[in-house]
Amino acid sequence: MGGRCVYTRVESRFWQDEKMRAVSHDARHLMLYLLTSPHRNILGFYFLPSPYACFDLGWDEKRFRKGLQELLQTGLIAYDSDAHIVLLKNYLKHNPLENPNQVKSALEKVDELPETPLMQDFLDLVERYWKPFMEPLAERLREQLGKQGTGTGTGTGTGTDSICAPDDAQDENGDLGESVEADKVTAKPRAPFKSHLQEQRFDEFWSHYPKKRSKGQAERSWVKIAPDDALFAQIIEGLERARKSRDWIKDAGAYIPYPATWLNAKGWEDDYQEVRTSGKHRAEPSEPGRDFSDLYL
Repeated sequence: MGGRCVYTRVESRFWQDEKMRAVSHDARHLMLYLLTSPHRNILGFYFLPSPYACFDLGWDEKRFRKGLQELLQTGLIAYDSDAHIVLLKNYLKHNPLENPNQVKSALEKVDELPETPLMQDFLDLVERYWKPFMEPLAERLREQLGKQGTGTGTGTGTGTDSICAPDDAQDENGDLGESVEADKVTAKPRAPFKSHLQEQRFDEFWSHYPKKRSKGQAERSWVKIAPDDALFAQIIEGLERARKSRDWIKDAGAYIPYPATWLNAKGWEDDYQEVRTSGKHRAEPSEPGRDFSDLYL
């Protein structure tokens, strides 16, 4: 294959990753192939018809589909079987675009792709791993979405992951597959979220919040706020200040509000009095059994 080599960072902990240890050997092999495939590009979002992969791997279609199904269920990838496009969801996290020249190359790769609902999912990822010089890429993706009529880059993606089985596909027992729809795996954000980006931002907020109560109400409050990049950063920064405050630490966290209450009250804008502690005496964490040592770093 001609052209410049594309290098991919694959961390050694790939083999210890919980999701990788939970899938079959074939699924792990396939994931490693998708990360290092000769058809990939600098985006981790590329054209990959199943015959290409089957030829490279020396597999038949059935074996490829089975491994792909496992990976879809882990949420690590998305695949549009109509356009033959694969999206590696953590690719930009480990292989970020680092300068405007790479963005120029990325624009060319985007223009080469056929229409796919996964364009919105990819835009969500670009916004998640945002750097100012990536604006031309985000703008191009919004243009593509506008042409497709699937959105305007506002985070309301409708992308679907699917493996479409041929009419004569058989299951492991040799029985005829029921239908193409039986093999479809949807990747819409969970309710009530309208975009994967807001779902991911809420999950990060929730992981930091010390009192995990009434999650459904907190999710609905988050959807109403719909924080952009700047507001999201303010919320997380305000939460960290609150977690170190006297009111939140005293009496084992008895005065920590429920997450929805804190969000509705714009708690990130409050003033908090931080507790000063010595190395020997630290306030008790607000949740038994959880390590809050990061509060004092």
